[in-house]
Amino acid sequence: MNSNIFIHIPKTGGTTINCAINNTQWQTVPDFNYRHIIYETKRSNSGDIFNPVNYSKYENYNIFMILRHPVDRLISEYYFINKRTEFMSELKSVPKNFESYIANKQTQNYMVGFLLGKKMFDTDLVTKDDLELVINTIRNLNIKVGIFEEFEKSLYYFSKSTNIKWPKKIDIKRITLNRPTLDEVSSEHISLIEKHNALDLQLYNYCLDVFKKETAEYSNTKNFQFKGDKYNYVIKYTQRFNLLEISQDNLPIIKEQQIFFTDLNNYLHHNLKIKDGKQYVNLWNSYVSETIKKEYPNSSLTNSLESIDNKEPLELTLLIAKALKLHYNTKNYSNILIFNKNLVEYKQPLFIDKLFGLLKK
Repeated sequence: MNSNIFIHIPKTGGTTINCAINNTQWQTVPDFNYRHIIYETKRSNSGDIFNPVNYSKYENYNIFMILRHPVDRLISEYYFINKRTEFMSELKSVPKNFESYIANKQTQNYMVGFLLGKKMFDTDLVTKDDLELVINTIRNLNIKVGIFEEFEKSLYYFSKSTNIKWPKKIDIKRITLNRPTLDEVSSEHISLIEKHNALDLQLYNYCLDVFKKETAEYSNTKNFQFKGDKYNYVIKYTQRFNLLEISQDNLPIIKEQQIFFTDLNNYLHHNLKIKDGKQYVNLWNSYVSETIKKEYPNSSLTNSLESIDNKEPLELTLLIAKALKLHYNTKNYSNILIFNKNLVEYKQPLFIDKLFGLLKK
């Protein structure tokens, strides 16, 4: 019998933990031992654990989970799902921007709500009694709560209370590809998040205090080797989304030239079988840039692209998106980027292969 139960609150590093436990490339389906969101219902399957009538059922299990500071977690959540209609459509009023997302009551105190089995963006709002119930359950069942900001120490903490043996190298999974850092978020927005997520913040601070006390003697925690970065998520991301969407701008070109981008994406995924995220971004950037330059050599858009210095690949993608947005907004060109017309040469595999060959050198 598997005596461990991992509760994976979204955007707390749980995919990395789940994959490391099961030695899988991607997260497993939620079940008794893995508590997460049920995709079909958007509801957490952890609620029964926090029902006092079930305490005796779980008293012999090693239950563990990880919390993340509510401010950082909510920022990561918004920039991860704001383009995903299957989640955002659950909100009665779809937010137009980050600030309206923060202010929406359905987005508030999600960590407490998740633990109680609530639906994502549930209209049944979290209360102080709910927070008290969660904390009492953590105490009664001796649930081990790690801290995202102390990720390595949290893994060591979990290994002490379970029979889990972590691999020497742990792949980092599902990093949000483009989000502001905490330093880039205004103090007003941070204050709003703290105000609207006060119960989550109380839960986090309570568990942080317990974590500090229980790990105070961990002077030499195991040094884990974490592999990868945000590029680990590129291949998974582009199976569903246009790479331009990381800009968070609703660029008209994404819909207008959907066939072009779909053809390019399919070729990179299925013909060239690109498995490395950074290689995918490099090739995608080169193909899109070269296509524009070759078809419209004297355009202001081409001049903008040629003025871009060599950048880290995803930064270059964002600069390409910024140039496209600027030219659409200022209407510096018309009938530019009609990729699906007069671009037979550039849509041919030979052209892509040529660029691919240049990148490999």
